[in-house]
Amino acid sequence: MAAVRFRLRSRGARALLRSDGVRADLQRRADQVRAVADPQFQEATADSHVSEPVRVIADTYTGAQRAGATVIAIHPSSLRIERERRILGGAIDAARD
Repeated sequence: MAAVRFRLRSRGARALLRSDGVRADLQRRADQVRAVADPQFQEATADSHVSEPVRVIADTYTGAQRAGATVIAIHPSSLRIERERRILGGAIDAARD
């Protein structure tokens, strides 16, 4: 059986996916992920030789097709910590209702 692709061509559906309500919901979910991840990153970097504090940022954006959200950790060791502990990956469950 051939794969079927769904293409959203409705202007109304696109407007819904880019709406303020969807963006607000995504921001709420990103904030929940940040709330779970931030203390874990703070703990993971407490013994770091780098004096710079870790910053965990939750933000939303509106693209051409839909709104989206990102949560990022900013610190010289954040990639290593995420690779070893999967803090952001594990915190995604906090965004589920």
